[in-house]
Amino acid sequence: MKFYGELLIFVLLLLTNLRVFFVNHVRRDPLVALAPLTFILTILQIFSWGVDFFTLLGLLLGLLVFLSNFHAIFRYVERLYIDHYSPLMKTWAVFTVTLSLFAIAITFVFRPVELNKNKIGITENITRFKGNFRTGFEKAPLFSGSDAIMYEYSPATPLGAEEAVKPKALILFVPDKRGDSQSYKPYLQLLAKEGYNVCSTDFFANDLRWIHTFEDMKIIRRISSIIRSLNNKQWYMAQREFYTYNIMQEFKALTAIIDEKYGKETKFYLVTDEMGSTALSDFSKTNEERILGTFSLDTISEYKTPGYGCIEQTDPLLALFMELKRDPKLRTPQLMVEKTLEIIKPEIAENPEISETSETSE
Repeated sequence: MKFYGELLIFVLLLLTNLRVFFVNHVRRDPLVALAPLTFILTILQIFSWGVDFFTLLGLLLGLLVFLSNFHAIFRYVERLYIDHYSPLMKTWAVFTVTLSLFAIAITFVFRPVELNKNKIGITENITRFKGNFRTGFEKAPLFSGSDAIMYEYSPATPLGAEEAVKPKALILFVPDKRGDSQSYKPYLQLLAKEGYNVCSTDFFANDLRWIHTFEDMKIIRRISSIIRSLNNKQWYMAQREFYTYNIMQEFKALTAIIDEKYGKETKFYLVTDEMGSTALSDFSKTNEERILGTFSLDTISEYKTPGYGCIEQTDPLLALFMELKRDPKLRTPQLMVEKTLEIIKPEIAENPEISETSETSE
């Protein structure tokens, strides 16, 4: 969805700029209304998906087009007519058209690799929560903000089947903060394709700080963590002890959510990535009766981007920066699933059946 939103914004910006060359008689200019509309869409895109190269490019280009068309917007609001645009405006339009075409091109070239959930036979449910780590989390009311978002992937029930498909086991995943659930989406989907119920949750409650600046805001936390890590990997990894405490709190909060959703007797597998590996070990020692097994993705030697997720599929531009290529064949996520199953499969028989309690998307 993020890709299509970005593409729509850049196409609208292109139409807004191209209109300048097609005014050849006296009339009002209704297409100029696209300028403020597109700028508003760029802001909504950032709040929906966070800050990255493409959302920032859309915001800057949208602001540029909005400001350069401000006089034309004023004329349209005042119901004034125009018969032509000045040479200066047309020259500027050539520049913004070129930028829009460039934005469309790179958005398409670096588009994410997406799996069709219907074709691979899985369902995806999203549940939003309000609350914090001190008092707990509860399902967020409709149209309210959220402090945690759970993504749940499960095997779909085939059409015509008499009984619902029962997942083989429950797998809980807590992502590294240089990634989020969307950064690991191909891996999570492929696990569900193998018959597992997979839950991944992103927490943004204000009583658990990671950077201790404004960068803890939901929309910029991931990009800030990526920049800090790439700028000084040694310093970033030195924060492991601090991150261990925070991720332990996330494990506890996620377990409480699972208790409410599936029942306190439900057992599960726990998976994380690089910065969560120490917390994974510590948490499993104190919750042995609930945890069937653990796995940290950074132990996979072929996994070249530990902590960042499946960026060869979800963020090809970042992958290029890290000297990797967009991979539509999903080699890395498939390998990650294979290595995960090597840990899980021997223990499946010990796991009680997961009850059918999936919640619908909101």
